[in-house]
Amino acid sequence: MAKSITTVRGEIAPEQLGMTTMHEHLNSDMTPLRIIAEQYSVQTPPPAMLTLTNENMAFLRSGAAIFSEESMTIGDIDYTAAELGHFRKVGGQAVVDASPIGLRGDVTQLRAASELADVHVICATGLYTATTRPPAFQGWSEKQQVAHFTREALDGIEGSDVRAGILKCALSAQTPNDSLSEIELTTLRACAQASLETGLSVHVHSAFPMTDEHVLEGVRVLLDDVGLPPDRLHMMHMDSFLRPWDSREKYLQSIDSVKSVRTDLLERVLDRGVTIGFDSWGSSVEILPQDDDRLKGLIHLIRKGYDARIVLGHDVTQKPEGVSFGGKGFNHFAQLVPRSLAQAGISEETYHRLTVDTPARILAH
Repeated sequence: MAKSITTVRGEIAPEQLGMTTMHEHLNSDMTPLRIIAEQYSVQTPPPAMLTLTNENMAFLRSGAAIFSEESMTIGDIDYTAAELGHFRKVGGQAVVDASPIGLRGDVTQLRAASELADVHVICATGLYTATTRPPAFQGWSEKQQVAHFTREALDGIEGSDVRAGILKCALSAQTPNDSLSEIELTTLRACAQASLETGLSVHVHSAFPMTDEHVLEGVRVLLDDVGLPPDRLHMMHMDSFLRPWDSREKYLQSIDSVKSVRTDLLERVLDRGVTIGFDSWGSSVEILPQDDDRLKGLIHLIRKGYDARIVLGHDVTQKPEGVSFGGKGFNHFAQLVPRSLAQAGISEETYHRLTVDTPARILAH
């Protein structure tokens, strides 16, 4: 039976997908992420700094936009369509909206924006971190979650005929010494079981301050305990592990310190047959690696032969990051990566693999 990709406008053949950004957030409500900021004692900025005005843009792009109601994209079909249109101008043809239940907006509005821009959009089912999921889903068993995720993939989301095209979940840790959350591991297993039933791929958030061991444990649970095929797994944010979280602090301590990147964790994940995401291109968040770090790590991994299992994205979440407000939007990697790879002697075919072939493989079911 021929495979297809589920978009918010219906099924398409894999060869129709085209150039794809594999991790963005469209028409989304990111206010639940304030809970994560509060865990690290981040104080709410003064209201005057949260208005969507030119003088606040740099501050909002630093991560403060999660406190700004004006910065949320949820419900703004015209804004979403405009951003998709800007992406189309640089050759973009498809966007994966990695917003699970709780962050995800009205999927019929997402379909309307996709139709206006004529850009494919793939939306998600699944649940995010333990602390940010809606109260109605607290305490759900693995069986309940499998049934709900499968229903949204096969029948439609919230009474609509829009069906999910990916399964999204999250792993997190408040400190490097914490164990992975059993609540999140339950959802991880549920997504894997739903994948086995539907064929949809599983996309897993991971981030600061998780350790290598946390990431590898999540991969082990999916592949070894549940039996998810490696080609159905996309580990997101792996570019965020190119530099240790305290590397900037150590770099500033001595004039002899050298700033570089490490790819050992990424290679261990790749060696299991898993696809990884370099999906924070253009980020202004200081704790994350910079684009030169991403390019250095990406070029190294390509030269080692891993290019068939790497995808790209930006993780754009709010209006200050959009082209409509002077940001880079979904366009940045398309303007940066191809010329940087060419300068490194890497072929156009490789970039096509990163942005067209591998996304189509992952999204097809």
